[in-house]
Amino acid sequence: MKNVTISDELYENLALMKQPGESFSDVINRLVHRRKVKLKTFYGSLRESKFLDELESEVERVRKESRGREF
Repeated sequence: MKNVTISDELYENLALMKQPGESFSDVINRLVHRRKVKLKTFYGSLRESKFLDELESEVERVRKESRGREF
């Protein structure tokens, strides 16, 4: 067994991720061995999402605002 020093913020994040009956070592082990997922897996998942509509509107708004700037 080893002791490790972590920031308070990281400790709180790990505490939020803990599942019932899980130790901090279990959480860290789960995160370290988490299977990598390809972005392609999520392709099209937001197709019918209201969030996507809002995101597109926000991107368009930011683009319009930035066109008027001179550098």
